[in-house]
Amino acid sequence: MTLIDLGPPAAEPLTLADLKTWCRIERDDEDGIVLSLARAARETIEALTRMILVRRAFRLVVDSLPADGWIEMHRMPLRSVTSVTAFDAAGTPTLFGPAHAVIERALGIEAVRLSPDVRAVAANGVEIEMEVGYDAGGAPDGLKLAIRRIVSASYEVRAAVSPEQQPALVPPAAEALLLPYRRVRL
Repeated sequence: MTLIDLGPPAAEPLTLADLKTWCRIERDDEDGIVLSLARAARETIEALTRMILVRRAFRLVVDSLPADGWIEMHRMPLRSVTSVTAFDAAGTPTLFGPAHAVIERALGIEAVRLSPDVRAVAANGVEIEMEVGYDAGGAPDGLKLAIRRIVSASYEVRAAVSPEQQPALVPPAAEALLLPYRRVRL
């Protein structure tokens, strides 16, 4: 399975003004730095927790379809499936609507169950287009606080670390906030 992020979010989970207030920054000449630190913090949190903090589009490419049609999602929260494309043995695509993919949620796991029609065609796999992530302002408060703490700590060491290496550190206070959201696979 390959998950493809189809584009950056329209906005970050926290506004520039909110982050500047938290970091006690009054000047405007480093707004770009604060925004890049916020983006790096969001990306780090999304990678560590597999929670998408701002709603956006993804494409999941599944080469070998499970016999039962259940596909566990590796990013949450899954909002909607917009389309399913199944590829037959010759590689010819067949487009199915969202009604052919049912979202199932149980015990902290989110999955998509594909219809028998899709499974019958999908000899060479499927591509699932979907919307994943929290609506604007809807990310959990603990994750937003973790962003604030990571941005604040990274802002303090910005001269010692290049922008490409940010966030340079995830402070223990932010790590503690991420623990309830991290999924451990056995």
